Amino acid sequence: MSDPTKPTVSEDSTQTSINVAKNAVVKNWKTTSVGIVLAITGFIAFSPKNFGGDQAIIVELSKYIHMGGLAALGIVAKDYNVSGGSNR
Repeated sequence: MSDPTKPTVSEDSTQTSINVAKNAVVKNWKTTSVGIVLAITGFIAFSPKNFGGDQAIIVELSKYIHMGGLAALGIVAKDYNVSGGSNR
């Protein structure tokens, strides 16, 4: 007979996957926030008709933010900190 106070295997695995996703966002908040900014500015830059045409100030500004965001993504990425696959 199973103990009703202990979580089942499926509940345990669900909690583990939620915790992994939560930790990925919390630990990598800089990369996540730069990615969100890049997604928004990329949408504006690649669909200028929806935002007033190619010469609209928001479209021009989004192109510059998008290029700067790519550089920022390279700076805040954590790949330089990984060595040998060990988890520290």
